[in-house]
Amino acid sequence: MGSAHPTLFTGRNMTSSNNLSVNPQHLLALFCNRNYHQLSEVFISVLEHFQDNIYLSIDANLQQWIDNFVSHFLFLFTQVDYTPSEPHALKFIELNPTIANLVAISNFKTTDAYLEILRNQSNSLVKLLALYSARNTVKIDRRLLFDANPQLACLWYSYFYGIYASALVNKEVYHNLREHLAYNDERLKKLHNFAGIFFGATYIDGCRDRQLKQKINSLTKKTFSPAISIKNTPDPKKIAVLSAVWYSTHSAYRILSEFVDALKDDYSLTLVKLGENPELIETDSFHDVRHVFIDPKTGDFNLDAIKSNDFSVVYYPDIGMSIESILLSNLRIAPIQVGSLGHSVSTFGSEIDYFISGADVEISSGAELNYSERLVLLPGMGSINNYPTYNINKGRKRGFSKQKNRDKFIIGCSWSAQKINYPLVCLLAEILQKSKQQIVFRLFCGGSQAVWSANGFILFVRELEARLGKKNFDIVLGKPYDEYMALMESVDICIDSYHFGGCNTVVDSLYLRKLIVTFECDRWYNRIGSQMLREVGLAELIATNEQEYINVVLKLIHDERYRLKLERQLKKADLEQTIFNSSSKIYFKKAIDFLIENHSQLKAENSNQPILIQ
Repeated sequence: MGSAHPTLFTGRNMTSSNNLSVNPQHLLALFCNRNYHQLSEVFISVLEHFQDNIYLSIDANLQQWIDNFVSHFLFLFTQVDYTPSEPHALKFIELNPTIANLVAISNFKTTDAYLEILRNQSNSLVKLLALYSARNTVKIDRRLLFDANPQLACLWYSYFYGIYASALVNKEVYHNLREHLAYNDERLKKLHNFAGIFFGATYIDGCRDRQLKQKINSLTKKTFSPAISIKNTPDPKKIAVLSAVWYSTHSAYRILSEFVDALKDDYSLTLVKLGENPELIETDSFHDVRHVFIDPKTGDFNLDAIKSNDFSVVYYPDIGMSIESILLSNLRIAPIQVGSLGHSVSTFGSEIDYFISGADVEISSGAELNYSERLVLLPGMGSINNYPTYNINKGRKRGFSKQKNRDKFIIGCSWSAQKINYPLVCLLAEILQKSKQQIVFRLFCGGSQAVWSANGFILFVRELEARLGKKNFDIVLGKPYDEYMALMESVDICIDSYHFGGCNTVVDSLYLRKLIVTFECDRWYNRIGSQMLREVGLAELIATNEQEYINVVLKLIHDERYRLKLERQLKKADLEQTIFNSSSKIYFKKAIDFLIENHSQLKAENSNQPILIQ
């Protein structure tokens, strides 16, 4: 895996068990003295440590410490006499993902045996909900949990999702989370941590995410929206752009900023910055800048900047990338509300009227299956790729360039961890098995704390080692852009993820003149990479099923003459006129003009048929 610091994202540099001091005899004494409050405090303190301090590696001493703690925790926690008080009970359920991961890191692996013990205990619901996670092989009927206590079951249902970002690589977790996503209960009337669930649902299952997003939107409209009063006096020349990630290095900005820039000469643009880091936001295209945020101390949503407004259109580039965008999308801030591809998934039931995408990528027939909003199709891809700032020769100067005589074939996989799921890893394993050359998959998994929360990194690596073998992959965590691109420049070929494919990562590959294999299906997010390959004349690298994907990758590995031919073809491709072509920005403006002029008529049509902008 290469060198890495022992921990990541920790305020205290915890590198071993030396900083963890819990005496098992003390735990037993607290239990025997029925001091359950203090016992819960100790348990929660340790669990919160492993929630907040993310380990990249574990030495033998720490492994032994974890095994000892988990042994005592599970034994005492499942005793009939031990009953956590209400505040502690809620916290244990919230810590469900951390408990699941910590037990999985230990030699106990799962809480299965302890769930069987708790099944037959009275007053064991809280403990059952704390220990029952997506890592279990034991199955418990969810409806029985809701029968027992709907409020606690809602809390558990929400935090059950908490390991998705790094654990979809695990077969059990992958299937359990998809099953969880499909479950519906009329008593599910409150969702906790709903922003993470909203964002993560599509990575878990792109066919079942609609139901959960509809639930989130419905609950938001019932609980949040009625308390907010918006006064709008629309000026047809006033447009607001609402985003938490409108900065030059973010994927949403990289594909949509040219569209917004096309509006600034004819419209007065207001940027509404969402969230806690407004200093990162790009403001050059805007006449006015405002800030909407949730106060981190009080939890209050400060909407003063837009409660009274004159916007005729509000445009959301990236609904789902922030909690504020999800909440606001369920308000009526302006007469016309538009979403687009910064997070390339429908909201499925918010107050967004239209979703702007590209006619060359979308399957227009049956669009209502993929979008609750009315689809507006621009000529082209629905995105304009900003030209990378990376100097292609920089990697060669820094020694990252491809070495002609090396004995390993390096395949670049620029995939955030939540895109790496069990079926995809099975494809990689089959490629390894059938390859005549030694392969190393270089996984660029990002470095977001949200991805590795609850200490999922160790388990992510262990799962990949079990499936692929330790020598057949390496992981690159968050890197500065130039260093990331230099490492990408050193690979032999790239491959795209599935079912949630890439956009900017495909752009990066093609810009570096790296061949990339894509896996095309029926959504923009797993079609955009393939369309870019068509644009540069490499449609033969597009797969539409698992066997094609494997075969195309193997052909590139084994047939050097074929690979070199395609590399020469890619080097000759005019990227300026294909993947970096910005001519479609005039159609974005035409689309906004059309919606402003015809919105009343379009709403009266009560249709979900796509609108084609010519």
